[in-house]
This record gives sequence, C-alpha cells and structure tokens, in this order.
Amino acid sequence: MSRIRLSRRKNRQKDPLARHRYWLAHAEAAARTSPHPSVKVGAVLVDRKEREITAAPNRFARGVDRRRKERTREGAKSLWINCAEQIAIAEALRKRADLKGAALYLTLEPCAVCAGLIGELRLKKVFVPAGALRRYAKLKPKWKTSIEIGLIKLAECGVSLISIDTPKQKRKKNK
Repeated sequence: MSRIRLSRRKNRQKDPLARHRYWLAHAEAAARTSPHPSVKVGAVLVDRKEREITAAPNRFARGVDRRRKERTREGAKSLWINCAEQIAIAEALRKRADLKGAALYLTLEPCAVCAGLIGELRLKKVFVPAGALRRYAKLKPKWKTSIEIGLIKLAECGVSLISIDTPKQKRKKNK
C-alpha cells in the first residue's frame, strides 16, 4: 500500500469528521460566489459514494437579468434570488443524478420551502457547520422564522440535520 493511502487512512482515524469538513468547506467556497450582497449561502450535494453531484450558491435563476436594480432592492432580493439548495437540487435533477443515499452540505440551515423540497426528495442527511445561523447576523427575522419551520419539517420528514464543528470553530473553543 502506498504512503499516500496510508496517510489518508491515518488522517481519517485521527479525524472521523474530516470528509464532512471537506464538503462543508466546499459549500463555503460555493457561497463566496453568490451575487447576494449580504447573505451568501452555498450547497453541495454528494452521492452515496461521496462524489460531488453538484455545488451551487444562492443566486438568480439562469436567464434572469440580475443587472436590473429593482431586483436587488431591499425587500425584493429574496423574491429574485433562489436558495442554494434549490439550485443544487435542480442541477442534480437536470443531470439525472441518483439521489438515493445522497447527502446535502449547506452553509446555513434550510428555509421552510427548501426543507420541504429536501423531504420530498427523501434525502436523509443534511450537514451544516455548528452554529451556522449565528454566522448569518444580517438574516432578517422572517428568514429566521422560516428556518425554524424548516427544522421542524426536516425532523418530521425523517431528515437528520447534523452540525459539524469546522476548523475555525475548533480553534476558537481551544482558546
């Protein structure tokens, strides 16, 4: 067995959550590409063999003219920008990806609409960084309420929401 394989195995033994942290970091990278001025969310959909199906930020739907100022005006943004989960799931369906046993990695807990969609698809696991909601300080109360409802929907649909400490969070705890 090569040294590379051995070191990967040792790393997994040291940190059993490493693969989840990897996908959450990938979701964070997707979030940074979001056109939303304040709330950037990322999603990564991973198949049962731990291969990426799709990654997406919250963004305007394809074909929507994002340059029009009225579409980024306060109070209207959320009507024009689709959630990252919706975009990732739509791309997966477009690819005709097998979603049986797939997991979804998000930078923020899903809203009520997306939680319903996740339940309808029968995804069983959603991973988020621990304390994700606290990181989105600019989130409006209506979205916090939507997320609270989304968490209830996930639970009732049998979807496990799993919070993972990320490296930054681990460092803060050690200080």
